[in-house]
Amino acid sequence: MKTINDISKINDQLADSAALAVDQQLLAAAEAEKCALIRTLLCLVGIESGSTDKAGIEEMNYQIEQELNDLGFSVTRHPSKGSSEGRVSLGDNIVGVLKGNGGKNIMLQAHQDTVYQRGTLEKSPFYIDGDFAYGPGIADDKGGIAVILHSLKLLKDRGFKDFGSITVLFNTDEEQSSVGSKELITSTAQLNDYILSFEPTIINPEGLISGTSGIGTATVTITGKAAHAGAEPEKGVNALVEAADLILRTADLDQGPNGVRFNWTMAEAGEVRNAIPAHASLLADIRFPTNEMFEAFKPELEARVANQKLVDAKIELVIDTTRPAFDVTEEGKQLMDKAVAIYKSIGHQLIIFPKTGGGSDAAFAALSGKPVIEALGLPGAGYHTSNAEYVNLEAIPRRLYLTSKLIMLLAQGE
Repeated sequence: MKTINDISKINDQLADSAALAVDQQLLAAAEAEKCALIRTLLCLVGIESGSTDKAGIEEMNYQIEQELNDLGFSVTRHPSKGSSEGRVSLGDNIVGVLKGNGGKNIMLQAHQDTVYQRGTLEKSPFYIDGDFAYGPGIADDKGGIAVILHSLKLLKDRGFKDFGSITVLFNTDEEQSSVGSKELITSTAQLNDYILSFEPTIINPEGLISGTSGIGTATVTITGKAAHAGAEPEKGVNALVEAADLILRTADLDQGPNGVRFNWTMAEAGEVRNAIPAHASLLADIRFPTNEMFEAFKPELEARVANQKLVDAKIELVIDTTRPAFDVTEEGKQLMDKAVAIYKSIGHQLIIFPKTGGGSDAAFAALSGKPVIEALGLPGAGYHTSNAEYVNLEAIPRRLYLTSKLIMLLAQGE
């Protein structure tokens, strides 16, 4: 396994082969934009936009729509479509398009929703401590939204129009696996040449990711027959017994690191102590390095489930893909190399990390076949924690420079 130092040396070699001159005017503008971005963070964190908070999502929609209008974008709203077991999708997804004078078409994406329930902000308000700003959702992903908006402002102030179009997409259900926006993400990505995704990067070292694991679920519903547990249990069909046997007969399906990870994580059965349970349900979490591995895994799971213990039990299995796996393509690697070179030109380093076990909307964008780069948001930590999520404010100028410079290079085919 490569260490951080090994990966760092590889990245140095990549960047050395593609040295870039510093755009001093752009860098100075990025440094001057820092305070304005912090004000935007204060505004966005002040809007509680949990995935199931319809009023909060609508407030975020309105705020972002106004910001994009000020930047000259044509803005459209796209209602969420689709649903999945245990997940909801509320509110409109925002798409903004800005036409240029000619060049490549570039898409920027980030999500509006957070994992936090309304009332979290009162307990954990926005505050700044030295170089760090804290608040619910500040890193994941309101920092990403802020970087997009202020990078676009830098380009507008510069008068840069040498692109075909710039499209921004802000969806409202990433924390719900993008059940209502994934088709919009893929179809919008197909209209563009490059996709830049703005999930946060870690604080030290900052980096980009080579891919994300796919995420799936297996839901099993077992129907048996109720009977008195003491007087005549033999007349029942015990759904809980079938569920327990199913867990045991699938226990060895987990393939370990670098393979398909399969684990039963939730179970329910029975209603009262003295009755044979007529119903049981199981839910499994599935992570897969490649979509091909997941497809090969499904028939084996189906066969194990079908090999039931109680012949009179009825078993229903639903296997669902929550997110496909994402692997950076060769074109995507070229985008990452450009980002590494841009960062090095201003005296900073980006690490290219191997595939992570988490998921992101980069996977849906990558289904378009277009090159995607992920983790362009602010460096942060404490994601999904109610009182410890934070971003590094000191990094703001270099993140703005990275995004703006990358857009300029890609738009001009460099």
